[in-house]
Amino acid sequence: MTQQQRSPMARRALSAIALTAAFGAGCLTLNVAAQSAGIVAPAVAPAALAGLPELKPRGGGLLRVFGFQVYNAYLWTPNGQPYERGKPFVLDIEYLRNFTAKVLAERSIDEMREQGTGSEALYPKWLADMQRVFADVKPGDKITGVATPARSAKFFHNGVLRGEVQDAAFTDAFFDIWLSEKTSQGAFRKRLLGSSP
Repeated sequence: MTQQQRSPMARRALSAIALTAAFGAGCLTLNVAAQSAGIVAPAVAPAALAGLPELKPRGGGLLRVFGFQVYNAYLWTPNGQPYERGKPFVLDIEYLRNFTAKVLAERSIDEMREQGTGSEALYPKWLADMQRVFADVKPGDKITGVATPARSAKFFHNGVLRGEVQDAAFTDAFFDIWLSEKTSQGAFRKRLLGSSP
């Protein structure tokens, strides 16, 4: 069955499974728990926090899709305050399944398309950017996405910088996969935002 033949619901489920595994738990040496407002989260790699205000975990937890554990993800905001789109933040994802960088990038584009963000003219560039900054992941690997004060997006794999995409439109579209009201995982979004247990 081709991607075009799959229903929108099936495509979204596949996207969620792929994306759940792309941003996850990383270096054990950095996996010291941090707590904010009752949220306990693995520490973010120090390199990912350089140049940012003090960040604390806002919300997050385990994402399951059709009973499968995909990843643990946590949103870190300035002092653990409510998420604001224009402010710097970190989305820290520990993957619990194997995913290639190519699959993660393709699924990200699928989700952006479903949300109506970006455009067909931009997607090829954004796809190439993501394949450049993403890494293949296996269970226990961590991808950390950083929305910087300059509205660029930096990506770290197990605490090591992979690259940066200096495009505010991409930054918004990418993190909207999880944080927009149009996300395919609405219940998990509420957990990331700290508005649901």
